[in-house]
Amino acid sequence: MLDARLTIVTFLTLLWLPLAVSLLTPDETRSLSEQRKLAQLPKRGADWTRSFERYYDDRLGFRNDLIRAWAWLHIEGLGVSPSDSLLVGKQGWFFFGDEAAVAQYRGTARFERAELLSWGRVLAERQRWLKERGIPYLLVLVPNKHRLYGQYMPDSLPKVSERSQLDDLVDYLRAESDVWLLDLRGTLEDAARQNRVYHKTDTHWNDVGAYAAYRAILQKLAQKLPVFEDQAPVAVRSFERTTPGLGLPRIVGLSNAYPERSFDLAVAEPRGGVPPKRRARWEDRVRRQLPFALGTGDERLPTAVIFRDSFANALVPYLSESFSRIVYVWEFDLIPQLVEAERPDVVIQEIAERFLGRTPRGLDRPPPQ
Repeated sequence: MLDARLTIVTFLTLLWLPLAVSLLTPDETRSLSEQRKLAQLPKRGADWTRSFERYYDDRLGFRNDLIRAWAWLHIEGLGVSPSDSLLVGKQGWFFFGDEAAVAQYRGTARFERAELLSWGRVLAERQRWLKERGIPYLLVLVPNKHRLYGQYMPDSLPKVSERSQLDDLVDYLRAESDVWLLDLRGTLEDAARQNRVYHKTDTHWNDVGAYAAYRAILQKLAQKLPVFEDQAPVAVRSFERTTPGLGLPRIVGLSNAYPERSFDLAVAEPRGGVPPKRRARWEDRVRRQLPFALGTGDERLPTAVIFRDSFANALVPYLSESFSRIVYVWEFDLIPQLVEAERPDVVIQEIAERFLGRTPRGLDRPPPQ
């Protein structure tokens, strides 16, 4: 009889414990492990039942622990990824499971002639429009991590071809246009012979890779901005540390299970960084992908606008030291109104390889709201 009661009590405890934990846990709006917004408590309406179910599911007791256990079992026990956004590579390497990046790595994503003509036309239009205003236009292309460290990609994704959209576009622009282009593949491959240039647990380059890219950008800019001919790259200090896993294992809540040895750089004597009193506001603008401006304020240095994606985040500490003012705009296309307002000495457009499948927008189309 006692054993039966114990079984019943144990069963009811396990049944109701997750609900009790969810009721006692402070309500949250965002899942740090999944990097997404949680469903909010719905208001009364026609779809209330389904909306409340999503709200409850997002706050079930022990949910994060169960997600982590489920993900760890898949990776360590079954050797497969628990998420379409995550590729589990070899020797502790993780890769972004983005369809475009994977197709580019395998060589299954290629440009048709019509697409290359479209790219060439739009880029030439941007360069011509800026030239009329006396502003050089530099296009900077950043290779995917999959390309630099393909030896760590899973064997289940073999290459079909060594060529990809990046090869197609670079070859086309060099052969059939005068677009001022910096292809960072060679720069990063050279730097990678000395040290790791991308994070093992993130999709982006690390400080070492970003600093190598920054030096290459300065060298390229010197071709049209003489001020950079004699300007040395900003001096940096290097240090190593062990950090929890970055963005990729964080997708499945396993940052602590996959720590990374990080190779970090810090500007030795910063002048163009973010003042402490403005850091919270700056971080908020970065998080919301809003434009922001930094720089040294030294009028002997040029000004710039850089239209960019997330890869340029790691360039900010270095580029900001080489310009009097530089405006960072998280946007894939050129915004004429912003350029007219800033009247910079140069416009830089940084594009990561995985975004090349996106059709570029001409100047006649309205800017994003």
